[in-house]
Amino acid sequence: MPFSYKDKYNPFRLWNDLSLLTFSYFLTFALLLEANYPNYYLILFGFWFFLVTGWYLTSQSNHAYDQIRNGGMPRQLLKAAHNIFIQFALFVLFSFTFQFPDASRRSVLIYIILLCILIPLEKIFYSQVLKILFKNGVRKKRMIIIGAGYTGIAFYKLMESQVHLGIDVIGFLDDNEKQNLPAPHLGCLNNLKTFIQNDVADVDEVVIALPNHAHRHLQNISDLIGRKPVKLRIIPAFSEYIHTSYKIGIFGGFPIVTVRNEPLEDMHLRSLKRLFDMVFSFLALVLVCSWLFPIIALLIKISSKGPVFFIQDRWGRKNRLIKCYKFRSMYTSSKNQDRNGKFQQAQKHDPRITPIGRFLRKSNLDEFPQFINVLLGNMSVVGPRPHAVSHNLESKEVIDNYEVRHLVKPGITGWAQVNGLRGETTDINLMRSRVEFDIWYIENWSLLLDLKIIFLTFWYTLSGDKNAF
Repeated sequence: MPFSYKDKYNPFRLWNDLSLLTFSYFLTFALLLEANYPNYYLILFGFWFFLVTGWYLTSQSNHAYDQIRNGGMPRQLLKAAHNIFIQFALFVLFSFTFQFPDASRRSVLIYIILLCILIPLEKIFYSQVLKILFKNGVRKKRMIIIGAGYTGIAFYKLMESQVHLGIDVIGFLDDNEKQNLPAPHLGCLNNLKTFIQNDVADVDEVVIALPNHAHRHLQNISDLIGRKPVKLRIIPAFSEYIHTSYKIGIFGGFPIVTVRNEPLEDMHLRSLKRLFDMVFSFLALVLVCSWLFPIIALLIKISSKGPVFFIQDRWGRKNRLIKCYKFRSMYTSSKNQDRNGKFQQAQKHDPRITPIGRFLRKSNLDEFPQFINVLLGNMSVVGPRPHAVSHNLESKEVIDNYEVRHLVKPGITGWAQVNGLRGETTDINLMRSRVEFDIWYIENWSLLLDLKIIFLTFWYTLSGDKNAF
């Protein structure tokens, strides 16, 4: 994608939504105002700041104001609905945590109803205004694409689908006049100088989408367009190798494209995740595991002979071996390999699983000792699930990018698991899907995403997960 972040990001839409959020918030409390106790206005504005910050962080997490990704109205409304749901959760959380007197069921209902009406109306209104303006003579940006190959045509189709950007692709320049082009063929590359000189007043942007063998023309094209008041953009010839989550930067004067963007490469984000892991795992061990572990240990000892804990070598970050702790859920005589010497995953109605083990696995309680791993620092609360070493060795030979999932620490729960990809994966396509979800998580990590995954994990545990056994 040749557009810079500033080209894609639309802060105007963000400020619109924050203004409507602020209006809805203060209108809600104006209707329910009972300012007859100390620090009312301090709490009121603190609550408002909390909700505004939540909306901003949620929007950053789901790219709600990315013009390229969110061109369609259904997609915009879906992300708005996601943001409004988070507002509901934050409103309830703040109300009960700080015992805000005016934050009753009626106030949260009024606030959310106002958001559900005003935010979608703003998006529909904004979209319709743009369409009317472009239809009635407001000048669109005129663009020429140099290169009518696969990349050039694909980019043209993308621009045509993003009507709200106000870009009109007037045609292609290419040495070969190809048939069935979606836009006019304006001439070959040798005619560029004449074309630019004659039509520069009507051209705002030129996009180079040439294959590798034609990049010898880049210097000449750059020199010609560089003298004119025309914006030049270049789609790298290796764009097909670039993931949707990439990063472009300058290092010592050299432009560098990082093929896979990993937020947790940044020290401050990695430290934030580690701090969250330490606090969450400490609270879980003290408040829950301190009384739950003895009960589970007793039940395991009563149901079958053997140790309480099952400790297994698994791959952690960068394929380093870690000792992964679980409550033992199988008989000690069980084997991890089948008759053919392949790793044997747990299956539904697996005879190796003990009666109490079946309950522990179904309720995810067998994973709770991994909070010890999290506190020690070799696992995270959320991340790709760690697999047995033999499972890893088999999978990395048949699944592309399998080892990418080990760029981060493994987790007790993960994005793949809350999307239904947990339990046995004998189907290679299901395993590929799990890896794809894990890689998506790595490339799109945020603290809000972790909180969402934790919430969904508890929800599916309480409501029942058919893949848990």
